[in-house]
Amino acid sequence: MDASTRLGGFKILNEVAWISVIQPKGHKFPMAFANLMASEKLNLPFLTCGEQNRAWGLHLVVDAQDEKRALGLIEKEFGDINPAITRGAILSVFPHRSRPEIVGALFDVLGKLGDQQIAFANSPSAISAVLGKDIINEATSALFGPFRFGPYRTPADWKLAQKGKEELYKEVVASYQEKKPKVYGLEWQDKQELLHVKLDGANLVNMGTVFKNFARLGLVLTFLISRPSKEKGKGNLLFCLPESEKNNYTGMIKKLLPEASTVEDSSVASFSMNGPHFGDRYGITSELLMALDQACADLLGLSCSIHSITGVLPSKQIHSAIEAIQGCFDVPSVIKREPQNLL
Repeated sequence: MDASTRLGGFKILNEVAWISVIQPKGHKFPMAFANLMASEKLNLPFLTCGEQNRAWGLHLVVDAQDEKRALGLIEKEFGDINPAITRGAILSVFPHRSRPEIVGALFDVLGKLGDQQIAFANSPSAISAVLGKDIINEATSALFGPFRFGPYRTPADWKLAQKGKEELYKEVVASYQEKKPKVYGLEWQDKQELLHVKLDGANLVNMGTVFKNFARLGLVLTFLISRPSKEKGKGNLLFCLPESEKNNYTGMIKKLLPEASTVEDSSVASFSMNGPHFGDRYGITSELLMALDQACADLLGLSCSIHSITGVLPSKQIHSAIEAIQGCFDVPSVIKREPQNLL
């Protein structure tokens, strides 16, 4: 990648409560959890769900003022899962355009801030990270190393331009509720591999280099999330790349992270959609997960951030999943994307 990569911009949503939970029992846990949050009209501007060894791990964000209410609901309904809570902010960099080098550069920036727990979610348009409040300012300044952001030449330029914008954002949150949520469009593609990588914050820089190596091969990143781990100081990345006979993805990871635990699932499909209020209202994820459950779809991972939702499931289930989505969302177009390289 060039000394600096030009992007459209980034935004930060401050004063949020970041909650991480793991449920080793029950394949319907994400749906039950999302239904619980929706029943109390709690907005989730960030949510990732990842399954591994029949255990679900979730990272979610609520407004800081809703922290006690959310934790009370969790304790009452799921008393044994012991959520981890962190005060922080959501950092989103855009446009992402499914480019692994953008993820790699962001990992490099955040990894150099120390061994920090960070949650990630991506969409075709943006890559988002949830950070603890103690590193937000440092992370914002560090972004101006690998990236250029339009008219903002320095962190000071960006901060000056953001005055008042966050309050405006909060004023429109949940200001509109459709009877049937609208979607700008749904895209999907099959012939994907889903990789699970267990690593700690100290290895984030090396994982960033792995993604930069994927970019040199012209690969497109169709899905990426993190999920919490039972092991202290550890985390899990789940991401999709095109199926390939010539590229040994696990080998590329092991070369830089020989101690990382890596698993590959082949023959999966990913889908993505965005809508005008996905990031601004409660209940979107709940409706989606209920629809997929009724279609008997075995969801493997889900990413909800900003105004986008991306998911991954076995390829053989993608058509029934799309039909289920069309049943509960207003979807004007469905487009199949062929697996592709950027080169």
